[in-house]
Amino acid sequence: MISISDVISLIENAIKLSKKVKDKDLNNILLELQAAVLQFGTQNLELQDKYSKLKKYIEIPDNVYLDDDGFLCRKNDKVKYCSSCWNKDRRLSLMPKKGTYNLLAGDFNTKSYTYECSACQYQIYSDKEQIY
Repeated sequence: MISISDVISLIENAIKLSKKVKDKDLNNILLELQAAVLQFGTQNLELQDKYSKLKKYIEIPDNVYLDDDGFLCRKNDKVKYCSSCWNKDRRLSLMPKKGTYNLLAGDFNTKSYTYECSACQYQIYSDKEQIY
């Protein structure tokens, strides 16, 4: 497969030949072609970068799961993430390490700590004071 640098090299050789022939129009066209190929190369690098990011984005779901309290977790990681942010935007938003104690909730059920996402304000209730 021919690379962009190979094409640029061919164009440079053609420019040298056009100078020997002393054809100004041909030389100008080759310079324009060289600029277009350089721009194409830059766009190609940008697309490769976007492709890599999208590939990572798609691969993430294999590593995530919901724990018993509803926090999003990643395999081999103690950190807890917001399940709402993940469901809406596929974004990993950190949840606080410590929950806020609910005085009223403690009397009625065992889930007496609230964890609120700083990104979307989604709340998860847990019986654990500290989640990681």
